[in-house]
Amino acid sequence: MRKLKKYKICQSCTRENSLNTKECSCGSSKFAPEYVKKISKINRQFAVQVTEIAEKYKSKEAPNQRITFYKWWPGNRVTLNVNKAEEWNKIKTIIDTELGPFLGWKTKKEILQEIKSGEYEKGVKDLSKNYPEFVNKLIGGIDFSKIKETDLQQVANAISALVAALKNADENFVIATKKLIEELPKQGKRAIEDLSDLLKQWSLRQITAISFEVKHRIETIEIFNKAILDDKTYEIRGDGSVHRILENAMWIIDERYWLLHSNETLRTIIGNELAKKDRKFNKKRPDFVCGTIDNKMILVEIKRPSHELTADDLEQLETYMLIIEQNSGEKYSFEGYLVGRKISDDLKKRLKFRGNQFKVKTYSDLSDDVKKRYTDFYKNLKK
Repeated sequence: MRKLKKYKICQSCTRENSLNTKECSCGSSKFAPEYVKKISKINRQFAVQVTEIAEKYKSKEAPNQRITFYKWWPGNRVTLNVNKAEEWNKIKTIIDTELGPFLGWKTKKEILQEIKSGEYEKGVKDLSKNYPEFVNKLIGGIDFSKIKETDLQQVANAISALVAALKNADENFVIATKKLIEELPKQGKRAIEDLSDLLKQWSLRQITAISFEVKHRIETIEIFNKAILDDKTYEIRGDGSVHRILENAMWIIDERYWLLHSNETLRTIIGNELAKKDRKFNKKRPDFVCGTIDNKMILVEIKRPSHELTADDLEQLETYMLIIEQNSGEKYSFEGYLVGRKISDDLKKRLKFRGNQFKVKTYSDLSDDVKKRYTDFYKNLKK
């Protein structure tokens, strides 16, 4: 991967400029955010970018940079459309010939050439990282009955590299496979048959990946639970706020919402409309989750622990919905969640007169069930 450099990119001509540049040589003074590392334009509104991943989302397994599709438009739509084959072919060419190489991505052909030239371990690690499904098919497609005795050492080297490329694999599986690989040149067909049976367990890689994701979600629940119980975290705005944490883990609310698309434009519109009616919103805008899944608008407001949920809070959520309906130009169905540490008796009584699109939950309601579900699932995976 290309080493990260400090520069800023002109949004008009995509030229790289030094950080102290105030105006690009093309005459534009509009520069992309610092996390944008490269831009290739499809047309005036549509671009393919390389963006740096935020520090809190980085991990040993994940890359530091990724491909991002960017499209500017007025209004508040969150979909991105490719209108014709020519546009898609241009996107593909940009990624294959410009941004992919910029990120250090390799094609299957390049990686297979590495393996063919004898760089087994390096080539297979690249395959495993970039084309895991291809590796699965490759393993599943090996016909061990047709391997010649003279080729056993090469087979041993190749499969040894495949095993070395496994990440988070079960240790016993790796040890057993390595032992059989060592026996390949000595025992011939017998070792091949045993190895063939063992490699049928290659789906362990998928199980391991699921296990890793479940573990990550359990850790996310722990972080979220600590955040919602601390009044100080409600003073945070931006990426580190309680609502942004939830927005990136909407499966906590409902498994169906894990693909929710955040709509910052509508959140801004709501803040502006509220500020017109009440001066207190000029300095401190409300923070809440606002996003869509299919054609449903999901709104979630979490109140600090010291605040008791009341009917006024529910009416505020209704106001958000009303503002969206009046300003979005779209016909959404709505679902609103109000979350707090304690629900007032008055609100409990009034809820029975509201439609089922409103849901009021305590912190424990929100986290206990999902934590139990994922913890049990993780335990079963490890058996």
